[in-house]
Amino acid sequence: MSWQQSALEGRRIDRLLWVTSLLFVVWLVWVETSFQYFEGSLGSDLRLNSSGLALVAGSFLLPYGLVQVPIGRLIDRGRVELWLLLAALAAACCSLVFASSDSLQGLLLSRIGTGMACAVAFPASAVLARRSLPADRFALAMGFTDGLLGMGAAFAAVIPLLLGRTGWRDLVLLQGIALALIVALPMLLLGVRRSERVVEPVAQHDARVNRWTRAGVHRLIQCCLLYAWGLGFVFGMAQYGLLSSLRGWSGSLMEGLTLIMSIGLVVGMVGSGALGGRPQHRGGLLLAGTVITLLSLLLLITPSLPRSALLLPAFSFGVGIGTSVLAFPIAEAAAPSGQTAMTVSIVNTSGTVMGGVMTIVSGLILQASPKGDLSLVLLIYGVLGLFGVAMASWIKFSPELVAADAIPSRPDEAPSRDSREPGV
Repeated sequence: MSWQQSALEGRRIDRLLWVTSLLFVVWLVWVETSFQYFEGSLGSDLRLNSSGLALVAGSFLLPYGLVQVPIGRLIDRGRVELWLLLAALAAACCSLVFASSDSLQGLLLSRIGTGMACAVAFPASAVLARRSLPADRFALAMGFTDGLLGMGAAFAAVIPLLLGRTGWRDLVLLQGIALALIVALPMLLLGVRRSERVVEPVAQHDARVNRWTRAGVHRLIQCCLLYAWGLGFVFGMAQYGLLSSLRGWSGSLMEGLTLIMSIGLVVGMVGSGALGGRPQHRGGLLLAGTVITLLSLLLLITPSLPRSALLLPAFSFGVGIGTSVLAFPIAEAAAPSGQTAMTVSIVNTSGTVMGGVMTIVSGLILQASPKGDLSLVLLIYGVLGLFGVAMASWIKFSPELVAADAIPSRPDEAPSRDSREPGV
């Protein structure tokens, strides 16, 4: 096989590996979200109190967030397909252990193991997207990947309806088997095929430096703060649970607004990823998205606004927040060569931590605010909205030079523009 044929075969297999990694992302959201649908039956079956259930619920996200950065560093240094295979096998085994557990300790350990294994999925998918797609498609790939959160949450809601009154053990068992079949097995076959048929080209000169520059670190900090703003709104608003409780919305209205916001979030993520393929467009998109988010928030908490008119600001609210996904391509463009997974992990972890903090803050707002009083919501989330506008403006108007834009998207391509072109 010639070098050109080997390169083409490698890109084709890498794209199949990337698609498989997306299924892993959908699966992890399904597993994390589905717990809320069977925690009641699990608690009654194993006689767990509310604090025990809270421990089990939180035992997934905590290790998932904590180990993502070191795992990202390891992924950058090794074969990404091997890491995905091992993570999928580990997560499937932990799901089987969870399904057979009869004690709180067993539930916690298996749930922690699942969270640690799932920490591989998002950064590994970013590496495969960077390796298999043209450079101008990376932003779209990250927007699409983050947009899969909605699909995973939809699975969590629909699967129990399709399975009927199946017990929680059967559901978790199904999750473990599904991961083994749709992720682990294809990853094994594709990894073997890549090893047998693809000859790696000789390493070529890399246009990027191998160490972080001061401008690159500044850009990474900006992106972490921006993504923290986005996930702070997503988790803190709790799918309109905060506003619904304070404004006395009916269940049907809250569900309708949640659906509209979720659709807007996916549209915002995928749309900003598509439009953000060119670096010079990203700053303007971010600034527009943060302003739209702030204005939509003000409309949503306006008491005089008729309930029939809430659908439009709910949709635009999601669209605006969705632009925060551009933090990933902006940060990756500023990163040194070979640190895609770690960079994506750092940005994603900042968002996860902020989401957890704002979830707690929203709970405190509900305790401190009487029904109908939105002053604390306006104060805290208004400040958060202004913070997003400030961060987007900082990114747009700070012309830090990013050498990453000159790196070839594939080994057989040459740099398409000067390495000193601004990143946003």
